[in-house]
Amino acid sequence: MLNTWRISWRNITDNKKRFCLTLLAIILGTSFVTAMLVADKTTNDVFDYYEQMYVGNADYWVLSDEHTYPEEMIATIQNDPIVTHTLEALDKHAFFELEGDRSLNERAVRITGVSDQNSPLLKLPVIEGELDNQGLVVPKSVANLLGVGVGDTVRLANMGEARVSAIVEYTQLLASPNNWEIAESSSFRIMAPLDLLREWTGNDHAISYMRFQVQGDGTDLFQSLQQQFRDTQVFIQPVVADDLQSNDIGGLYTFFYLVAGLSMFISGFIVFNVIYTSVIERRKEFAIMKSLGYTQRAVSKLVLMEILLLSLLGTAIGVPLGVWLGDVFMEVLLSVFEFDMVYTLNWQLPALMAIIIGVLFPIAFSLFPIYHAGKTSILLTLKMETETKHSSRRLWQRAVVGAGLLCLGFFDHPAAYAAIVAGVILLFPLLLLGLNKLLRPLLKQLFQYPGIMATNHISQQLNRNANTAAILAIGMSVILLLGAVIKSAPEGFENDIRNSYGGDLKLTSEAPWTEEDRAKLLSYEEITAVEPFTEATPITWETMSGESRQFSVLAASEEGPSLFADPDEKELLKQLNQNPSILLGERAFKEWGGQIGKHIQMNTPNGRQSFEVVGVVQTSHYSGYVAFMDESHLQHEFGWTNSFDLLLTAEQEAYNTIREQIWSEFGGQLSKVETVEDEIRSTTSAVSGMNELISVMLFMMIGLASIGTANTLVMNTMERITEIGTMRALGFTKQQVRKMIMAEGFLIGLAGVVIGMAIGVLLIFVTSQSEIMEGFMSFQLPVGNMVLALIAGIGLSLGAAWISSHSASKMDIQSSLKEG
Repeated sequence: MLNTWRISWRNITDNKKRFCLTLLAIILGTSFVTAMLVADKTTNDVFDYYEQMYVGNADYWVLSDEHTYPEEMIATIQNDPIVTHTLEALDKHAFFELEGDRSLNERAVRITGVSDQNSPLLKLPVIEGELDNQGLVVPKSVANLLGVGVGDTVRLANMGEARVSAIVEYTQLLASPNNWEIAESSSFRIMAPLDLLREWTGNDHAISYMRFQVQGDGTDLFQSLQQQFRDTQVFIQPVVADDLQSNDIGGLYTFFYLVAGLSMFISGFIVFNVIYTSVIERRKEFAIMKSLGYTQRAVSKLVLMEILLLSLLGTAIGVPLGVWLGDVFMEVLLSVFEFDMVYTLNWQLPALMAIIIGVLFPIAFSLFPIYHAGKTSILLTLKMETETKHSSRRLWQRAVVGAGLLCLGFFDHPAAYAAIVAGVILLFPLLLLGLNKLLRPLLKQLFQYPGIMATNHISQQLNRNANTAAILAIGMSVILLLGAVIKSAPEGFENDIRNSYGGDLKLTSEAPWTEEDRAKLLSYEEITAVEPFTEATPITWETMSGESRQFSVLAASEEGPSLFADPDEKELLKQLNQNPSILLGERAFKEWGGQIGKHIQMNTPNGRQSFEVVGVVQTSHYSGYVAFMDESHLQHEFGWTNSFDLLLTAEQEAYNTIREQIWSEFGGQLSKVETVEDEIRSTTSAVSGMNELISVMLFMMIGLASIGTANTLVMNTMERITEIGTMRALGFTKQQVRKMIMAEGFLIGLAGVVIGMAIGVLLIFVTSQSEIMEGFMSFQLPVGNMVLALIAGIGLSLGAAWISSHSASKMDIQSSLKEG
């Protein structure tokens, strides 16, 4: 067995340059797959970690549809024998006292007073200091902006001052802006001892919510409390770790798997090209082996061993490299978000999966060459030379099938993308021939006579060269499509937000808004409309599979602001008005898993209830992870009576003036002033930041495809040793040989780039016209990515050609002629 493995090793290393390039393709393909798997798993863990940190170890919490409620209302819970831990909290907005000219909205801070900073129901990752229940706990971002450390004093306007006892990492409970620009529309958050905050505010017996932990599942206690709190200002909800309302990252995972699959496909195709060519070149060798007694299975096994050695070696190098790349990718990815998140790289399971994939995918792509090697005919092979010329009839048959598949690509179906890719691969030999003739004058101008020779040589191994260029084109076109989606996303998000935000400014208060407050706001000259925006939150519900989830339920009415977009909006609002029923946003509907007409189970302030789902709508609120109910039913049947938000309609030029005036007049109760522009900027900033990642991915895909170009040119050169020797003997210089190979690489690279851009434009057009996208993506070209693709594609292809041309120019004339 050892001797067989040694033979296999000698076979794959016989052509060292081809071996190195093929190994490099497997290494890069495996490393990209590993990096994407690591990034996927780590990103998922990051958001799960912060969500679990937010909910702590609590099982239930008691809230109110007013800002606070008397602590005596939860006295029975505190004394219940099955309750193991409780945590009382009071939220109050205030303003920092800062040196310098900072506006009120920049200085706004939400103080959360807690009964025990060391409670097991809280998870605060301390960086510096300690949780002593005496001082303030501030996140690192706030400490950096205020320039304070542990022991320093923080002053709060009209309240008092306290020292900083601990600085913590980012946590959702204390999520704060990390620069003053974001602070214009988002408040800071800090934590204080509950007794201290009560002393400052005079609310001696009020709390905003209470969390508690129970022995067992606590179902009986939960149900009894639901009945006890019915028709009061207080309600109870299970604590559910559900971050889908704040994190819409499903598309990010799709991006990970798309890049991983694309890199694996390109790498696998390079391996297929090399192994198939090797099998064709060694047909006489296999025929002689079979004449000496080797069976079909033994020949195939020998080739399989060669591929297995390549895949094992490539995986052994590629997986560690991929783990490192995954770490780099995570740093870039998390820098896109507004908050300073920390992460622990989760690489063990992804690395194991990558090892399995790295070993298997080269074998999977080589199954046909392995089978072909075993089926080698002894007599036919020894009698005939290897056929390398392409059949004109077969070429046109491929083209007809390819054109048919390309036409199927215009149907509005996800399978259309696969049809376009398959159609282009089948059409590529014909496209390469046409481009070859078209570019013949250009190659002659750039490379002189060697350029003419290059155009002749391209057609000698047409399928191989076409497949190499096709891989470059497909990789480039898919990345260009992703770039176009990223480019269009901000515009699509902006349109969605403007169509469903409901106004121009959104005011959030600690206390329910009154009619007097609305009248006062309407007296502002710049404000033309003031509408209540009622949001019942947090509301827990169940999916069709019985899993607990959590979202907000928004009040909707025919007379109120438009909070969702749907062609049948008026009809849907009438249905909501007739009976207590629910509309679901698209993401919520998908997560729910039911059908229109079925009932959804909810834990409402009036207890557990069932509501019919009468429709699914598109909305920008919480990225579609939300529900809508008629305003009157939300108050009476659902049990939510107050509105803490208002939507204002005003002119954009007056936003800053209105914001300052509102903070000045309502600062005692106001907790947030957000404009529609703030929402647009917050939503699109992360997407815009992804464009840099797309550029990196584009360069990586082109680099991987260029290895295939180098490998193809090396194989072409090795097959033409005699021909090149004859050309040298007839007067071709080393420089002319090098120019000829460079011209071939230039033509393959240019074909891949040009046709790849054309496919990319076609994919962008098809996607922009698709009803599946629902107008989210417009037809616009990612010009920056296209320029990068042109430069990188041609540049890396020329680099790949130089590798082959360098070897060809060093060939000795006599040995080349003898080898032939």
